[in-house]
Amino acid sequence: MKLEKLEDNTSKVKGVIIGILLTILLVILINYITSLARYRNTESIELASGNISYNKADLNIIAMYQEKDDYVSEDDKYTNINKIPTTGYKLSSQSYCEVGNQKVEEAEITYDGQYIGVNKLSEKGTKCYIYFDSMAREMLAKLETSKESKYTIDAMPNPITGQYNAETENPDGKEKLYTSPDNYGTSYVFRGNNDDVNNWVSFASHTWRIIRINGDGTLRLIYQCATPNCQTTEGEETQIGKSAYKSAPYDDNTYVGYYYGTAHTEEKPNPTYEETHSNLKPSTIAQAINDWYNETGAMGDYTDYLDGSTGFCNDRVVVKGNANGHEGNGTGQSTSGYAPGSRIMVKGGWRKNQYPTLKCGVEMPETNPSEEDASISYSNFAINEKNVKRDLFTTEGSNHGNGVLSVPAALITSDEVVMAGGFGGTIGTDYWLYVNQYYWTMSPLSYPESEEKAFIFIAYVNGLLSSAWGVNFSAPTVRPVINLNADIEFTGGNGKSGSPFIVKTNI
Repeated sequence: MKLEKLEDNTSKVKGVIIGILLTILLVILINYITSLARYRNTESIELASGNISYNKADLNIIAMYQEKDDYVSEDDKYTNINKIPTTGYKLSSQSYCEVGNQKVEEAEITYDGQYIGVNKLSEKGTKCYIYFDSMAREMLAKLETSKESKYTIDAMPNPITGQYNAETENPDGKEKLYTSPDNYGTSYVFRGNNDDVNNWVSFASHTWRIIRINGDGTLRLIYQCATPNCQTTEGEETQIGKSAYKSAPYDDNTYVGYYYGTAHTEEKPNPTYEETHSNLKPSTIAQAINDWYNETGAMGDYTDYLDGSTGFCNDRVVVKGNANGHEGNGTGQSTSGYAPGSRIMVKGGWRKNQYPTLKCGVEMPETNPSEEDASISYSNFAINEKNVKRDLFTTEGSNHGNGVLSVPAALITSDEVVMAGGFGGTIGTDYWLYVNQYYWTMSPLSYPESEEKAFIFIAYVNGLLSSAWGVNFSAPTVRPVINLNADIEFTGGNGKSGSPFIVKTNI
């Protein structure tokens, strides 16, 4: 047998391996140089809104913190979060970046309500600590500074089981505020009677009372009288006049709207829900508030101090089975029930457990939750932005709401009345919103076909929250509601009757 000489391939294998290693090293070197150049040339690293997930080698935002609603001490002020807040917060001056435990003094952190930006970073592996301060807490601090004392903060009762009772809810007589979520963050609500609540405000030569600090830091006020330091708690001074909610015609679901849309006609007997509840024309009461606002010496000179983007909720979500069992679809003359009614009523009467919410546009269940189900929390229901764009009334130019208001003023809601201390279906005068007058809310109850008129909730002269008459009822009074800007300042006062918080203006 002839033996063949085997070829020695060892040198070729070594060459291939060396080539591969050199290629890998070259790629690593190029990537490293490119990353350094990219870092040097990047003036701003914009982080997408939402959950944070970034490469450790580039930039470590290793912690984000959000101011708590109910913190007591500075040591317990913030809680860790993993999602950028989109409303109700601003970037805290405590935010900073560091490299190797050394603070990067030149680093600039920005936040626009949707994105975080970090400018002037020059080293990889930078770690940033982002803190968000609550705008509502900032307004709270302004009030506390003016009155030189702290509020006690408590969660809004859920459910609410009756009108405010000082003996059971506040036996110590403390100045309390109650937290509840809204469309912007967390609201701080004034709940109580005139002895427990110091919420008087002097603004625009009128006296007002604070309903709540909104989640975006604006301050919601309801009209009390036409002089800057009145002390009246009852009577005609607490109104700008009387008005129907909607004078004739009123025989259609569209007329539950603060602004209304297309009613049924012989030519168009079946308008769609969207057509019915479009915001084409102001209701009678909306026009009354518009006219009052624009009167000489009324409110027009103070518009710069008012916020038009914080909305007023005219909740027209239809809920079948709720609000006295109405089953219609909210169009024409179909017998229909609306979401505000479902939160305080069941078929056949009033809830013993009532579930108000400050969120506008929440999705409602198709059928009525059990009267005994104390686990319901409408405040936790998801918000449908389509509902918000229809029912959250804001001024033109607002990006969160319908933008149809011509003036930044509207009405209180039935939910706000219950949270302030009232209760659906219960007579009683021991809560601060009671003024011994009928006055309108902007919360729809129903359209019963048999009545041929729409119904809106009214705070009655005896303190009852109900609606036994329709929108054409002319006896109720008009108490406008406004929102003061989050950046307003106070020049004095402690919020008590006779010593209202005084809003600083240049007028």
